[in-house]
Amino acid sequence: MKQLFLTLWSAGLALLAMAQTEWPLYIGTYTGTGSHGIYVAKVDARTGAIRLVDSLAADNPSYLALNKAGNRLYAVTENGGSNPGAATSFMREAGTGKWMPLNASPQLTGGDHPCYIAVNKAGTHAVVANYTGGSVSVFPIDQAGALGAASQLIQHRGSSVNKGRQEKPHVHSTIFSPNEQYLMVADLGTDYITAYPFNANNASAPLDTAKALRLKLSAGAGPRHVSFHPTLPIVYVMEELSGKVAVVRFAPQQRQLQVLQTIQSDRVSKQPGSADIHLSPDGKFLYASNRIEANDLAVFAVDAGTGQLRFVQSISTGGIKPRNFTLSPDGRFVLVANQESNNIVLFHRHAGTGLLTPANVTLSLPSPVCLVFGQ
Repeated sequence: MKQLFLTLWSAGLALLAMAQTEWPLYIGTYTGTGSHGIYVAKVDARTGAIRLVDSLAADNPSYLALNKAGNRLYAVTENGGSNPGAATSFMREAGTGKWMPLNASPQLTGGDHPCYIAVNKAGTHAVVANYTGGSVSVFPIDQAGALGAASQLIQHRGSSVNKGRQEKPHVHSTIFSPNEQYLMVADLGTDYITAYPFNANNASAPLDTAKALRLKLSAGAGPRHVSFHPTLPIVYVMEELSGKVAVVRFAPQQRQLQVLQTIQSDRVSKQPGSADIHLSPDGKFLYASNRIEANDLAVFAVDAGTGQLRFVQSISTGGIKPRNFTLSPDGRFVLVANQESNNIVLFHRHAGTGLLTPANVTLSLPSPVCLVFGQ
């Protein structure tokens, strides 16, 4: 029954996506190389062609998140020290479609170099990962969509074996589980992933630290991002420093986080620097980006019963340092942000095999590092 529902749901998404002629795409960048901040593009739903239509002034908006309605945009300001890390919001005007700042001034995250932001479906909270600060910040969102001052700050402790990268906690992502009962936090510095119970009705502490589930991965793994399977009790963890993907059983009712498999993603770099990870909408294929020497995407087939992975392809991203990537709403395209070659490259994706082929579509842009499709 679950598989039938997923098939019908995927088919419905594909039909809806095909009915659109263009999808909005929001691009986060680093602004030290001439970037204006956040760029708004349109992607042709038939050909994948990308065209820029707008830009928003922002300081190092290295990660973005949209609300469910697609009319509120949230961004981190990845700074630190004397120029503190922050988060801010933007609204899309109903009449003009133009994006305008919503927060009068950015809200401080309480930790240096925030690098990830997530918003729950109800649009009541945003959660930020502070990389250098090694902490998690939770912000209430008001009825207009603006961020309030942080209501909760969770400071991680500890270190791990890589003295150059794991001398202290480095929280790299904050990702809601599909039912949003948990927030999964990946800490590169300590090798832990932590599932915090999430309760939007708890104004002062939406994340329950007392009942959190924690799993320590292999020493030096460096967990960075995760992706939840849509129907199986599985979460996939991108290990930046090992260049591997960990397949983890996620069964919070049994208080269980358990590694079932690890498989190599970066098959080239002597010292890997893997980055992002995403499943196809139907949950049949997993994609992972690898930087350093590899500069490629790894493609894995997902076992329908166990969720375990089988390597099927690696393909060059057509650039240098692929940080973030995304799948189009219908799953037909994959877009990759290559930070150091200043380009976004598009690939065709075969729904049956999961294989990627270059689409010969490229957009040049300074230091692109985050790609988010809108409605």
